[in-house]
Amino acid sequence: MRRVERFAAAACAGLIFLAAAAAAPAQDAAKQAGPPKPDPASMTSSDPHDIDGVWWTPGYDRKFRTVEGELPPFTERGRKEWEHNVAADKAGTPVADAPTGCLPHGIPRLLASPYPIQIITTPGQMTWVHEVNRNQRWIYMDEQQPANPPKSYLGHSVGHWEGDTLVIDTIGLNDKTRIDEEGINHTDQLHVVEHIRKVEGNRALEDLITITDPVMFTKPWTTKRIYRARPEVRLMEYACEENNRNAPENGVTKSK
Repeated sequence: MRRVERFAAAACAGLIFLAAAAAAPAQDAAKQAGPPKPDPASMTSSDPHDIDGVWWTPGYDRKFRTVEGELPPFTERGRKEWEHNVAADKAGTPVADAPTGCLPHGIPRLLASPYPIQIITTPGQMTWVHEVNRNQRWIYMDEQQPANPPKSYLGHSVGHWEGDTLVIDTIGLNDKTRIDEEGINHTDQLHVVEHIRKVEGNRALEDLITITDPVMFTKPWTTKRIYRARPEVRLMEYACEENNRNAPENGVTKSK
């Protein structure tokens, strides 16, 4: 079930606060507001290697584009499949993909989800817990990639630090997901490398995502996502399987 209520609740809370402030004297409104929220930077470690905590991308962009804002360098097949998916979407018969059936989003598509992420570091491993559909990534630190990992939705990820930048290398991805929601496809030759660092005075993470798939793209290309520190947020339960309004039928996403 899509989690619109998280955003609706925030909007309702804002309207209630404004109504209360208008009806009460300024000093009463100040008391109701309580102390100001602390700056996220003051609640986030200044250590560039400590990225534990909750992070949340501001807004939602369903499309992946290069850092220059252009379409990726498609091969003939890559462009043909993208055009097919875009046309089906415009016609109101979008082609079903993994998340519409409550399956994992895949990498890198998961990185664009408009739901919070909690990062947890333990010895030799970093775990990314995504609220959306309970997706979880395991990044094995300072290890080599196995020769032939089994194909999966989120692949096999290893990481290491290069100075103050975390580098995550992901292979072993199946071909059942897309690059983005709009319709950029990939094959099981997809290889994703991320360069992640703290920016904005520790208030945000920048993730530069380099995508390689020789079947779909003529050369590697890089896109970017930003995540804001949200130390006051706790992840909520997400149950896609319950009352899924977008369950696919015969390969077409249906709205119910």
